[in-house]
Amino acid sequence: MTVDELSSAAAQLYARWIRDLSRILTSRNSGPRGWSTLLLNTPEGISVHAGDPTANGPVLRLSANAAPEEIAAMRKRATQEAGKDHKKILLRLSASDIVDRTIQIPAAASDLVEPLLRNQMERIVPWPVEETHYGYQIVGANADSPDQLDIYVAATTRKIVDNALLRAYALGLKPYAVDFASEPKATTGIELLSLEADALKQTEQVLHIVLMVLLAASVAMGSFGFYLAFDHMSRNDDLEVKIIASKSQVEEITKLNDENTRLKEQREHLTKRKITEPPAFLLFEAMSRALPDSAYLTEFEIHGRETRIVGKSDDPTALITKLEDSPHFEDVRFSAPTTRQEGDSVGTFSIVGRAEGGANLEDQP
Repeated sequence: MTVDELSSAAAQLYARWIRDLSRILTSRNSGPRGWSTLLLNTPEGISVHAGDPTANGPVLRLSANAAPEEIAAMRKRATQEAGKDHKKILLRLSASDIVDRTIQIPAAASDLVEPLLRNQMERIVPWPVEETHYGYQIVGANADSPDQLDIYVAATTRKIVDNALLRAYALGLKPYAVDFASEPKATTGIELLSLEADALKQTEQVLHIVLMVLLAASVAMGSFGFYLAFDHMSRNDDLEVKIIASKSQVEEITKLNDENTRLKEQREHLTKRKITEPPAFLLFEAMSRALPDSAYLTEFEIHGRETRIVGKSDDPTALITKLEDSPHFEDVRFSAPTTRQEGDSVGTFSIVGRAEGGANLEDQP
């Protein structure tokens, strides 16, 4: 099945469902509606009959060629006679306005009376079908052929109906329907034209509008819900991005704090070293003052406060005393035995000592 066929089937199913539901919801009259004011149309004019069964004749009559002044004079009286029950004003055509005929249809086709009549209307009336208003009444089974139904059909032209309505409107009266009855003042007749809105169609339209409104509301609510969900997701994404950015900032701040801590420790360490460890140039100067001119250095090492010197001197042992006498050094000792090569006048020494603090060293002469 193609998409078009599916769409057509769905549309038909929807229309049938709306129609069936409308039939259930539409109230039906339990019997004939009848009339309280009857407007009987004849070639001579229109007569107004009240619903009082004791009345013998019309309460007023308007001739077909009445002058406008006469129509205006009767208008007020006609509306007074119609009274408050204006919804039960009926316009009835006379026998001279009607073409009637009894036809037969198969009894099995009793549910298809209207389609069958439309197909046979050209054989019933001598004017175009599109200019026809008609009604029918099922008489019953045919006396000669029980499998056939007798259908009494009454038809008239649109022009006759329009002229009759113009006469009624001229009197200020608005009938709810146009019908025909063989007895002019019969309670009910064969309806040729309903002038009221079809209650079933009205219900169908209302149901369709309600369903469309509900559908539109559902779509709107769904769209709004989707928008809220999308907005919520967007907000969550933005929040997640902000959280990630905040975490990155926290990590950067943590790194900066760690770097500051490390720099602070280095600064404190350097400050401590400056206080506890003398500068190399001061130690070198103090060493130069303490050593005699006959001694010279080949190595000079500083490890924290400990200083190591290696060199040559004609009297290495005397160097220990000179350095200990210096206020800049303490705990002076040989770090290795002195050596003197045969034939040399000087010996090689390796001496270590601990220098005093840098701040104190700068203050000493």
